[in-house]
Amino acid sequence: MKKFSFLLLFIFYSSMCMAKVIVEGLTVPVDIAEIENQSVTSESQAKVQAIALTNKLHEAGYTTSYVKRYYLEGDICYLYVVESHIADIQLTANSGVKEAIMQDLQKLLGTVYNRKTVHALFLQLKEKYILDSIQVNVANYKEGDDVSLIIHVRAKKLVFSFEVNTLPIYGITPSMTLSLPLYRAVITGQGQIGFNEERVTVKKGVLEYMSYPATFGWHAGLLASQEYAVWERYGDFTVTIAKPYAGIGIFSNIGVFDISVFLYGVGTYYRVSEQHAVPLHNTYNNAGLQLNFRATDDRSIAKKNKALNATLYAGVSQDENVLMSRASAYIPLQLTMRLYVVPSCYSFYTNSLNRIYAEYVFDSYLLGYARRYTATHSRHIAKLELMYELLYEFVYFEIFGSSGVYKSEYVRWDRASSYGAGADVYYNTILFTIGCAWNTDEQFGEYYIYSGIKSSW
Repeated sequence: MKKFSFLLLFIFYSSMCMAKVIVEGLTVPVDIAEIENQSVTSESQAKVQAIALTNKLHEAGYTTSYVKRYYLEGDICYLYVVESHIADIQLTANSGVKEAIMQDLQKLLGTVYNRKTVHALFLQLKEKYILDSIQVNVANYKEGDDVSLIIHVRAKKLVFSFEVNTLPIYGITPSMTLSLPLYRAVITGQGQIGFNEERVTVKKGVLEYMSYPATFGWHAGLLASQEYAVWERYGDFTVTIAKPYAGIGIFSNIGVFDISVFLYGVGTYYRVSEQHAVPLHNTYNNAGLQLNFRATDDRSIAKKNKALNATLYAGVSQDENVLMSRASAYIPLQLTMRLYVVPSCYSFYTNSLNRIYAEYVFDSYLLGYARRYTATHSRHIAKLELMYELLYEFVYFEIFGSSGVYKSEYVRWDRASSYGAGADVYYNTILFTIGCAWNTDEQFGEYYIYSGIKSSW
């Protein structure tokens, strides 16, 4: 009986001395369920939990935040977190876009410093402003817990990028881009050619000038292209295009999104050549206004960014009024540490039935259809990708499915679906892509293999 009473007293005393962990001052998304479920019986155990929470913060990228103090009060163990905010940004640059870069950096002010988030933003800025390097030092701000970012950027003198893809319809399509940064502007030239086992399918060149002061900018360019088209209803023909354009727009930041809105004046010349017994040539001209909208999330998820693009064109040609719209959305979302889901969509519409404004249905948005040359004046496609990070920031594996509706060349609505699997491999500035896709209309033995590689330096 004495032993039993002693055991009851011991259990009662132990339960009275166990303290529940309460975390105060934490606002950032860090999983602390494991720590909060712990029971603490001494100052030394409280210290262990404080160190564990600090380590969790650092692993999540909050490397300057920490548990400043801890104490036991009755049956509660308090862990007090000090979150280190970005209170000051100092920028030096040998580039004319210093003001624009500083505007993009303003979104960091007042946020809790996260090394991963800052690094992801700097990668975006390097690409956006064609920078050679970004150096950053993190220092205590006024000897407090907040930090100051001391940043130095250096612009590139010349940027060269190269890309090769295998695409439905067009075959192997190598392209090269050369960019020359200037004071608050950049000149870009791009050339592309496509070919398959039968012929050259496309030739395209673009020369552009983009001026981007901090808020307003202007953009002008010339596109010239020639495409060999093999469409089901129209047969074979070649269309040659010359398109000059010029526009003015604004750059802005809304939360984590970079926003640009541009209004262009566009004129386009088309020459359509058909190779029959007697060659036929037709020319078309149109002119109009085009509104471009773009929103991009500066936070990358699995090396991808949320993006929304939309264009609306209204113009006149020699025989009709032309309305044309395109829109796309790409939204990568993180499910777990290595698992991601990426919904996306694409939409195209034009009121004109002229073949020069049509698009192919079965291109990169609907992989899995080989040698299908159906054209459309209206199509709407949704895609869902499930992606897994096999090797950290190196190899990503994905499975995907796409489905959409389109108006055929005979002005009838139809639908199509495809699915597939692929992998992306990143190494420094190189991205290699390979995959295989099938469509739901044919046997599993009928498939399409796609691949691509791109790099810049």
